[in-house]
Amino acid sequence: MNERQRGFSVTELNRIIKRKLESDEVLSSFCLEGEVSNYKTYPSGHAYFTLKDSESEISAVMWRSARARLAFLPQNGDQVLVRGSISVYPPRGEYKVSVLSMEKKGAGDALRKLRELAEKLKKEGLFEESRKKKIPAYPEKIALIAGKNSAGMKDLEVNIAKRWPLSEVRPFPSLVQGKEAPAELLSALKKAMDYAPDTLIIGRGGGSSEDLGAFNDEALVRAVADCPIPVIAAVGHEIDVTLIDLVADLRCSTPTAAAVAATPDWREVSLSLDQAGESMDASVTRILSLAKQRLCALAERPYFKDPSVLCKVEKEKIRQLGARLSSNVQNRVSLEKTSLGALNERLDGSIRSYLDKRSYRMSELTSKLKALNPESVLCRGYSITTDQTGKPIREAKNLEVGQVLKTRFADGTIESTITHKESEHGE
Repeated sequence: MNERQRGFSVTELNRIIKRKLESDEVLSSFCLEGEVSNYKTYPSGHAYFTLKDSESEISAVMWRSARARLAFLPQNGDQVLVRGSISVYPPRGEYKVSVLSMEKKGAGDALRKLRELAEKLKKEGLFEESRKKKIPAYPEKIALIAGKNSAGMKDLEVNIAKRWPLSEVRPFPSLVQGKEAPAELLSALKKAMDYAPDTLIIGRGGGSSEDLGAFNDEALVRAVADCPIPVIAAVGHEIDVTLIDLVADLRCSTPTAAAVAATPDWREVSLSLDQAGESMDASVTRILSLAKQRLCALAERPYFKDPSVLCKVEKEKIRQLGARLSSNVQNRVSLEKTSLGALNERLDGSIRSYLDKRSYRMSELTSKLKALNPESVLCRGYSITTDQTGKPIREAKNLEVGQVLKTRFADGTIESTITHKESEHGE
């Protein structure tokens, strides 16, 4: 009996089918249109659902890695376009579509444009955490932008009033979906900025990707990014992310969560104040107790019991200081006297030495003066002849016959007249 005659086992057949289907060029990569049905996600992160049209249906699976790239949350009834391949599970002989990507039918262009805008804003740095502003801890004024009479606006007002009634809340209602919504939201934002609140909350209560389109408007997104007031975005639920969420200073999944993030709970603040007050009271009591103990210890000191002890101690200090000062003064005076005596002796010696030197010098000068004094010369037998004006006669050639001369001797003066003149050569 050959292999074909003996037959296949069920496992063998399923494996052959798996190889055939998964290796087929068409079935290994294709696009498929259909309506989502029975969509379910599991803790593993995988999603299982059915794709159907008016006549047939096929099972589908989207693994966690592919599902993480979804730009929207699939809902039952959505018309979608998926790209994937055929996958066979041999143990059960089941085949299904393994979905790699999914987008809503007709939403491909809008999604592409949204992704391009998001990429442009990201490159400009509008999503950077470093530019996010801190939300005030205790706001006095809060501005709300949400749909007029909407559940989101009501949730914000009610929860803020419950948590922090001290703040003033000012609503700025606006359309939150539709063609007119971006312009109205932008106008509400400008009015809210003129109000100058501490915190601004912009949001709505979720919705489909199409419903949230207004919060992806470029002009509105840029206005929120440039807003000088801290902005909390509460647009949609956790799975819905808009560009407003990315540029806002804080993103919350719901309006209620935004109210919680924007305000402290007055009950917690009150409890904190009570605890702080109790801690302060305990600290003051402890400080007073320590001060009392210190005071009692000081009161036991001798000079508090008898203040005169302090005076006696100080008097004794002053007496000892006076004694030391007196001794120091006496020592100083004695030293000064000794030093002064030595200085006097040195001064006397110096004066005597100086006078002796001057006296000797005087004697020398006197002797010289005597030697040079004409009177001394006259006493030795010499005389001095001058003309009548007193000018000494040094040479005979300058005299004339008949000229009157004066001759001075040691004991007197005579006058004479020249009667005859003769040179040394007999002329």
